[in-house]
Amino acid sequence: ISEALNLLNNVYGAMHPEIAQCLRMLARLNYIMGDHAEAMAYQQKAVLMSERVNGIDHPYTITEYTHLALYCFANSQISTALKLLYRARYLALLVCGEHHPEIALLDSNISLILHAVGEYELSLRFLEKALALNIKFYGPKSLKVAVSYHLVARTQSCMGDFRSALNNEKETYAIYKQQLGEDHEKTKESSDCLRHLTHQAVVLQKKMNEIYTGKPGVGLPPIQIQPPSMGSVLDMLNVINGILFVQISQQDIENFKAEIEKRQAKEEEEKSSATVTDAPSPTNNQNPTPTPTPALPES
Repeated sequence: ISEALNLLNNVYGAMHPEIAQCLRMLARLNYIMGDHAEAMAYQQKAVLMSERVNGIDHPYTITEYTHLALYCFANSQISTALKLLYRARYLALLVCGEHHPEIALLDSNISLILHAVGEYELSLRFLEKALALNIKFYGPKSLKVAVSYHLVARTQSCMGDFRSALNNEKETYAIYKQQLGEDHEKTKESSDCLRHLTHQAVVLQKKMNEIYTGKPGVGLPPIQIQPPSMGSVLDMLNVINGILFVQISQQDIENFKAEIEKRQAKEEEEKSSATVTDAPSPTNNQNPTPTPTPALPES
């Protein structure tokens, strides 16, 4: 891709829409490889170029803002990431209106960053909006909807609303169970989350019942809220933005290499046999039998 960038610069010059897209790809590759600073540097160039060649309110430019916000968050520039997402959302509202899948994606990104800084109520408002849009565009049983339900449940649990969180996590579990099966990792994670929320809700309800009955010396139990780490928020941001890191073992790599070599050997063998079949027979080319000339009739 770096070579492609050099060729594009030689052909088109310093400014061109395809160069901006190439810079975006380089930024994404650096991000996947763990070089977040380099990813942000490339993406900043992509944003500036897209603003110049496409315009500030172009859909590509809005996408560039979203990607740059993710890389800024990965580099701990949380305030900058939030400003970029707000700007992208404002431009998206101008371009495509409030009811659009892109708005749902932006709202999910904004809510996660707000969740990371402890702004749970505002985060919940964006999440509920994203959930409604995802249900509208992808259907109630979509995996995107399952993720939205889970994010809503997680935020509600941080606010102490375990009953609502439990109901939303049940929706997540039902979708995962139907779409992925009971043995899938996501289904098991949702089941564990349900058990935790159920335990918290039962403990809270028991203490509240004791308070209502006037039992002396009873107070509300401490709510066990684990503040979100930046790493967990970044992982969820990667998920909703379609960035998946596949863990490949060394054995898988060796098996893949062996399979490639096997296919190449098979192709070479097929080419060799095809060449032998198409070659002309040597007996047909040496000492060909002359065609007899018919005798002329006598005059």
